[in-house]
Amino acid sequence: MKDLQAENEKARLEVLRQYRILDTVCEAAFDDLALLAAQICGTPIALITLIDECRQWFKAKVGFDAESTPRDTAFCAHAILQPNNILIVPDTLLDQRFASNPLVTSDPCIRFYAGAPLVTPTGYALGTLCVIDRIPRNLSPEQQNSLRILSRQVMAQLELRRNLDKLELITIAEHQRIEDLISALSHDMRTPLLANRGTLHAMLSGAFGTVSDSWREGLEDCRQANEEVLKLVETLLDISRHQTSVLKNLNYEILNWKNIFVEAITRCNASWQQKPVIGYQISPSLPTVYGDELEIQRVVQNLLENAFRVTKPDQLINLTVVALGDAQVKVSVRDRGPGIVPQQKERLFYRFSQERGRSNIFGLGLYLCRLIVEAHGGTINVESVLGEGSNFWFTLPVTPQSITPIQ
Repeated sequence: MKDLQAENEKARLEVLRQYRILDTVCEAAFDDLALLAAQICGTPIALITLIDECRQWFKAKVGFDAESTPRDTAFCAHAILQPNNILIVPDTLLDQRFASNPLVTSDPCIRFYAGAPLVTPTGYALGTLCVIDRIPRNLSPEQQNSLRILSRQVMAQLELRRNLDKLELITIAEHQRIEDLISALSHDMRTPLLANRGTLHAMLSGAFGTVSDSWREGLEDCRQANEEVLKLVETLLDISRHQTSVLKNLNYEILNWKNIFVEAITRCNASWQQKPVIGYQISPSLPTVYGDELEIQRVVQNLLENAFRVTKPDQLINLTVVALGDAQVKVSVRDRGPGIVPQQKERLFYRFSQERGRSNIFGLGLYLCRLIVEAHGGTINVESVLGEGSNFWFTLPVTPQSITPIQ
């Protein structure tokens, strides 16, 4: 093994690890380059190999089934010792380095090999793009040049992949800084908004003297605007809380759907002056479902509040929960509002979506719903027909994998 190691082997292995490519899944960009190499060189086998301490691992392969082979039998371990040249072995049986190699004397019975090293911008050979045949042969100058070009393309893909990984790490760090800033600002804003709520309530109640009708209308507008901003701030705080440790520590219990629906309806009715008609149906044959009841109620209440926003006082909103096969239940909140255009539905459950109504709360609330539902192992979505209304729904598994029901 030591005879097949370059002087810079320790540094080479460290650079290889920095690419985070070993043992990754198949990727079309690499598979296509291996296939192209086989077609251009006219060989039944082509491989993209990476050489670590004890093996050659195949990132892409054509005509070969193994995931890796030992390094001490790898042709490519020889090829990386010459980073600037293609290693060509026209007939392995005539080459003393390979004549007794088990890859020659048994399956896949290699008789021809050509490997172009994959060389980093700093000069380290990580592996090869190689082509293999079961009969002796050679490559034309044009084929050799094409193999070099393709090996550089493989290296370009490795560099692209590495740079995207770096960008993702930077993006995650930047995203966290923004999250921390939003959380801090939300905390700071909540206190004066609560103070405004108390003052406006006192004024509207006549604590500071009689309020005329014109003043009452203006103060009511101020109160409503303050409530909207307060809800926005509290939703931001909820999102910040749910993105950290809250959803990792859900309080699983048997969900009582009547309690959930009644509490959500009561809270929504208390917040809205104009109240639509609300009905709910709970399927009599529901399986027992485990979840965090407070969090699931939060989801139902949020969907119900959004239905309130688009529903006229004389229109009906329906809440239902039914079994969905043996393993799931489906909860739906159906309104008779204007509906949602198809192109707006795609990002409706993402943060800061404002596709419905004028308030940021809608998009933030749906994003929070998605966090909670997915933490329970479920999914959330919407069906909508323009002019007929929307049906927001989510599913929950009967038994989440994270808990074991009490027998």
